[in-house]
Amino acid sequence: MVRDGFDEGVAPGGLKDADEIKILICYLLKSVGKPLSFENLNEILQHDGLCNYFGFASALHEMLVSGHVDLVKDDGVELYKVTVLGAQTAALFERRLPLAVREKAINTAVKLLAQIKRESENRVEITESDGGFDVACSVFDMGDTLMSVKLLVADRAQAESIKKQFQKTPEIIYKGVLALMTGDAAAAAELLNPKKE
Repeated sequence: MVRDGFDEGVAPGGLKDADEIKILICYLLKSVGKPLSFENLNEILQHDGLCNYFGFASALHEMLVSGHVDLVKDDGVELYKVTVLGAQTAALFERRLPLAVREKAINTAVKLLAQIKRESENRVEITESDGGFDVACSVFDMGDTLMSVKLLVADRAQAESIKKQFQKTPEIIYKGVLALMTGDAAAAAELLNPKKE
């Protein structure tokens, strides 16, 4: 059986038709209501195998040429935004896409945008030092630093692990540090062993 390279990486139920991929991109950009980078769009569409990279990249380029999407810059980063034509196309043809595909795309986009927001509000910097790696974790709220913690760890793998965990749950780490620093053992214990509902 001969396999087409443009079908590679597409999950069962995913999109292989170029027009459907274009509709999905327009639908996604219209639904999230904000421009997204090439990397963000690709990550959303690749996450559940909704289409493959080649189909996505080709469709996005053709839509840029046809005027369904525009490129805008934000702090030097190129972002794709849906145009009026793209939004009208999405509204007219979105039902052509399987409901499961639309839902997966939106759910992945919401999670990705939440992660981007968390990472912009909570920073982690890793720098190499004489004794290993310094990991500086900071929680911000409306421009104010709520917490800043700096740890020295033995290697880069440990530093990356701390960064990943901090970015995943900065609010829990903040609450935990606050509980420990104020001596609120009950609050600290609750964070370690949350009640099952």
